Amino acid sequence: VAVIMVADGHGGSAASRHCRKHLLDYYIAAAGDGSAASLLGAGATACQQVHEEVKRITNAGSTVTIIALNLTRGELAVVNLGDSEAWLVPPSG
Repeated sequence: VAVIMVADGHGGSAASRHCRKHLLDYYIAAAGDGSAASLLGAGATACQQVHEEVKRITNAGSTVTIIALNLTRGELAVVNLGDSEAWLVPPSG
């Protein structure tokens, strides 16, 4: 499974820094069998955990996008909070 994440802070960088340090570890720990359904659930679990932590350390926030591609299953899972978008562009453009 290939995973990419974008965290874009607003109101300061503390929240996005915390996401960068912790979110993917929580996501991977919750990813289960790597199916799209499992990866989507892992996104919700990981984002909720980081949200609770960020609330304790800063008033800043962060948008987040996580893209996970399971090449073996041919499945794509996208988790999006806020306005950090992910675009799927075909080879033809």
